[in-house]
Amino acid sequence: MSLASIQVVLVEPTHPGNIGAVARAMKTMGLHSLHLIKPKKFPHYEASKRAAGGESVLDSAQVFESLSDSLSDCTLVLGTSVRDREISWPTYDPKACAEMVRHHLDQFGEGGDARVAIVFGRESSGLSNAELQLCQAQVRIDANPEYCSLNLAAAVQIIAYEFRVALKQPRLKASANSLSMTEKRKLPATEAQREGHMQHLLSVLDDIEFIKSESPTVLLRKLTRLYSKAELSVEEVQILRGILTAVQKNIRSAG
Repeated sequence: MSLASIQVVLVEPTHPGNIGAVARAMKTMGLHSLHLIKPKKFPHYEASKRAAGGESVLDSAQVFESLSDSLSDCTLVLGTSVRDREISWPTYDPKACAEMVRHHLDQFGEGGDARVAIVFGRESSGLSNAELQLCQAQVRIDANPEYCSLNLAAAVQIIAYEFRVALKQPRLKASANSLSMTEKRKLPATEAQREGHMQHLLSVLDDIEFIKSESPTVLLRKLTRLYSKAELSVEEVQILRGILTAVQKNIRSAG
């Protein structure tokens, strides 16, 4: 399974040198897709200097204004974090994460539409709760508990290495073209499909006056966590949205 299905996402990187060092780490491990969310300085000579042979990764890097836009076509999103959260997320070490990615890609078959994102937060503060909420799981690198601050490029290098090792293992894979329509409907939903369902659900909860606060942040996190556990397929999202649509029709007809 190709490493081309994996994209590295950096959220609001501050130092252009770190972007270049990440590009070098990616190129070394065979990764090429880099997404930058509102970088403070890019393009920048310091990024090119630190890339040291990985300039092709910088040249093809895509810049986005929001994390959600970057992830819209992703079928699996993993966020890196060293902090415990109020609402816990499924947590994997880099090796277990790589095995999960391999299994995920194999579901789509050779040449399939799988797209995996590994998201790295800001150098100073990591990912916010809202950003981690867009991820189905988090990756944590075991480090010295007395000093667990890891350089951004080093973190990318460790995780990218595990991806490379896991995806080099031979395995029989079906061609994506051989999957039937029924089989394709059972593939994991994309981030855009999951987000569309969540917004639809919140709209229905608002219609039935289940939501009491103007900003149901905690409820949204818990619901997102619930559906992340379920690992919804395309078909399952369609079923859930069909139910929500029927509920809305009945509410309108009753009114």
